Amino acid sequence: MEISNAQKEKLIYILKKLIQIPTENPPGKTEEVVNFLINEVFREEEGFHNEVITHMKNGVELHNLVTKIGSGKKKIVLSGHFDVVPVGDQTKWSYPPFSAKIVDGKIYGRGSADMKGGITSLIGIMQILSTNADFMEDYELIFLGTADEEAAMSGSFTLSERGYVDDAHLLIVAEPTDLNIGIAEKGLLWGLLKIYGKSAHGSMPSEGLNAIEGALEIIPQLYDCVEDRVNKILGKPTLNIGTIKGGTKINVVPDYAQLEVDFRLIPEQSHENIINKLKSIKSKYCKIEVDILKDSPALETDLNHFFIQNLGKITKSEYIGLSYATDAVNYVSSNKSLPFVIFGPGNPTNIHNENEWASLEQVFQATEFLTEALLETFID
Repeated sequence: MEISNAQKEKLIYILKKLIQIPTENPPGKTEEVVNFLINEVFREEEGFHNEVITHMKNGVELHNLVTKIGSGKKKIVLSGHFDVVPVGDQTKWSYPPFSAKIVDGKIYGRGSADMKGGITSLIGIMQILSTNADFMEDYELIFLGTADEEAAMSGSFTLSERGYVDDAHLLIVAEPTDLNIGIAEKGLLWGLLKIYGKSAHGSMPSEGLNAIEGALEIIPQLYDCVEDRVNKILGKPTLNIGTIKGGTKINVVPDYAQLEVDFRLIPEQSHENIINKLKSIKSKYCKIEVDILKDSPALETDLNHFFIQNLGKITKSEYIGLSYATDAVNYVSSNKSLPFVIFGPGNPTNIHNENEWASLEQVFQATEFLTEALLETFID
């Protein structure tokens, strides 16, 4: 199917407005975006039912939006997050990061690709299908717009806890995949390793236990935790040592150091085993303590699901796995039999960078492809 020029202009207007409303996380405030969608996009008089779900994080009230339309008993969930990563150094941007400047078919701005372009495509689906009487009679479309995906995913956790996906038939998350079809994502395991030594004068290091040297000593053991396994979609698990901290002064033997480690794991791995390996790491001289900061499972959906197969035929795109986690992990953890697809406009290599942009044509195509696949799967 192909959307009209009038529909395209409407989607451009919505996307520009979404980008122009700053939702940097931190602090991650999304109330203005939610109000815009309720007042201008998902109007009650057009049959949409809106519910604002708030939750607190670090003393800040964050806003999530649940929008429903349709009278059917079968539920299809469309999900996207409102928050964006910080702009960073604005002098490195060719255009102001919240200008939504359009140049040569590209719209520039923080969050354009990750993931306000994807949210716009989901809005397009909602608006197009809301006029299809057959679809609306059999199905209910539920849009879940979340806060805090870029930090702790507390928004999708809140919506999941409240049961919004419990009996859903399909989940679509419009993260930027360059219109490839995401059917899996790696799990996440973050750990904090605390290394305790003994301080001494820097001129007499033999009198102390150097915690920084202890940290360096255990790094090979961290890589031993990764395991040599492969998933056909996601590839191999990975480890990134994200931070190392320690020491107080050049002439003092450090008595404390710490490492923060980021494992990205595949479904074939046991998180419990990885955690046990972390906690068994030893230093010859220093005491080691391990705290688990975050633990999210890997996901893999059924490639043979009718919707996923139809989307593949329509788009002729590749089936891919994502190296990073999305809001899908909270939804699928709540409803383990929930089929999902991660599909949206925007190149993943372009996100979180200065001069972030999204292709307007991809936003239109995502709307068209997903709408057509939904109709072919659930109506034809």
